[in-house]
Amino acid sequence: MTPSVRSRLIASGVAFALGFGLANYGVLRIARPDLWLWILVAGLLMGTGVVGVLLADTNRAISFWAVLGLEIFAVFTLVPLLWTFTVATAPSGLTPQTLWPRDVSWSAFDGALHSEILRRAAGTSVLVSALATLIAMPLAIAAAYAFVRLHVKGRRIAYGFVLAALLMPLAALAGPLTGQLIAFDLYGSRLALVVPALVVTLPLAIWLSVTVFRDVPWSLGEAVRADGATRAQQLRLFAAPHLLPGLGVATLLVFVAGCNDFVLGSALAPDEQTLPLPATLLLASGQLDDSSAAIAAAGLLWILPAVALLLLFPRRINQLLGRSYR
Repeated sequence: MTPSVRSRLIASGVAFALGFGLANYGVLRIARPDLWLWILVAGLLMGTGVVGVLLADTNRAISFWAVLGLEIFAVFTLVPLLWTFTVATAPSGLTPQTLWPRDVSWSAFDGALHSEILRRAAGTSVLVSALATLIAMPLAIAAAYAFVRLHVKGRRIAYGFVLAALLMPLAALAGPLTGQLIAFDLYGSRLALVVPALVVTLPLAIWLSVTVFRDVPWSLGEAVRADGATRAQQLRLFAAPHLLPGLGVATLLVFVAGCNDFVLGSALAPDEQTLPLPATLLLASGQLDDSSAAIAAAGLLWILPAVALLLLFPRRINQLLGRSYR
């Protein structure tokens, strides 16, 4: 659907007004070198407004509300990352005074890589998330097959419970889960975090697997089976090209999501020996040399797998996250 001229003009006016306001504020209140970054963002918003006015009365299917939203999202994502990088690369003992990095030093990254506390915490995160993912994915694949292929009464209600579990605030479960771990004398064990981690990984795995199964041409699988193909041939000719790529990316997404949980990790781990990395970064201030820089550096290193995943499989991830179950 082509956006209306009025909608484009309103979006363009909002973008130009935001850019104009940011430019004036930056000129009056922001010092160099941050001023140039501020002016760049303001110029981008004002330019979006100008282009929106020029293209308002065309048949091109461009939503300038979407463009403006994408620009604002990029600013609120990249600016915190830039500040984190500035803190991580600040010389030892110095607190950054500007958003743009000065006198870049890489010592914090070296310290984060060689920190015993951070390495142990990263190992805990990887171990717990890997085991939780290995448990969750077979269960999720079976559930997704049932949701998509078995037309039974109540499947939509059951899938609604899966989505409810996916959206459930984890902080509300921290107390009951802690009580259960203490009752079973498992509190304080690294592996005890695996079962609570399923609260994160299993609903997400089901949701992603349902999306994969919905896009599979099942009629092709039935045709291969009708032609007398063996199970090995069905796996090679149908399952491998149509199921494995999507399920592989879904597995990686579930693993990354499990690695980045800090709510259950910080609530269910009693000491630094069992804390996963996100919880350690949240609670480790003062335990590390030059802790602010080390925590910032470790955080940047920790998001690299997620960034690599986005860069390697952008289309597949967009397909998985941009679809819904009907």
